[in-house]
Amino acid sequence: MIVLSIGFASCGDDDMEPSIPTNKENVNANLVGIDKTVSRLEMPHLTSRYDFICHKLTDGTVNYTLEYDRSLYHAHWVAYTYDASTAKRNYTSRTNAWAPDPDVERNYRLSAQHFQGFSRGHLVGSAERYQSRQANEQTFYMSNMSPMIGNFNSTYWGEIENKVRINWGSMVVSSGSSFFGGTLYVVKGGTLDQLRRTIPVETVMGEMVEMAVPKYYWIACLFVSSSGNAKAIGFWLEHKDYNNDSDSYLMQLRRQAAMSIDELEKKTGIDFFCNLQDNVENHVEATYDISQWSGL
Repeated sequence: MIVLSIGFASCGDDDMEPSIPTNKENVNANLVGIDKTVSRLEMPHLTSRYDFICHKLTDGTVNYTLEYDRSLYHAHWVAYTYDASTAKRNYTSRTNAWAPDPDVERNYRLSAQHFQGFSRGHLVGSAERYQSRQANEQTFYMSNMSPMIGNFNSTYWGEIENKVRINWGSMVVSSGSSFFGGTLYVVKGGTLDQLRRTIPVETVMGEMVEMAVPKYYWIACLFVSSSGNAKAIGFWLEHKDYNNDSDSYLMQLRRQAAMSIDELEKKTGIDFFCNLQDNVENHVEATYDISQWSGL
């Protein structure tokens, strides 16, 4: 791992978020305008063709952010963190609060509905946001849904998501874990340039449109410990039913899905963790070590 020097600055309302030291070169960071959320470490490099949306709680805490593709009615990516606040489990019941996303422009806003032949797969998982009822409710916005094959969602993709959530994310609040006091930054999505197909869905305006069904799903993780050590890992998995749920196969599958962030960037075309100072970004994105990620 490499040591990361990070300062903290006020951003938005009452939430505190990491900022890049001004004496460190970072030629590709997001430009900070009115919304300083874009300077957070989980943020990929923003793309003008998508709508940027930030979901905050009433106390100003950033719950998660996303880029939304109006033409495919699907998130380009979602980004969120596990830290001493967001990893807490103050509310532990699934709300099932299915709802249109109020922050998506009305003409492109999907109504709450089931998907034809696919499950409604959370990108930011319901179980990943139990810090409050409101935090969990926001994960049921339709902009956070992706049409997934049921068994892929619950078993194969879920296998990797569980490692991120249980083995790495939730441990930041456990004093018995080596991750105690650190922050896990997560970006997640499905490929919108490579699709299995599209499916008909309905907007809140009553219009029938076509929604993307990604051919691949991916996750990018950056962990920064309380002492400033940084490491990163990515995952890329084809969207299909693998027809084998044995423990040995699932271990093989998740290990084969692992890769460096540099490799994942080549596959997705997304510049992850662009707000890291360049010397740190270049190092942590170039390599990964399975042995440093418990449960893999």
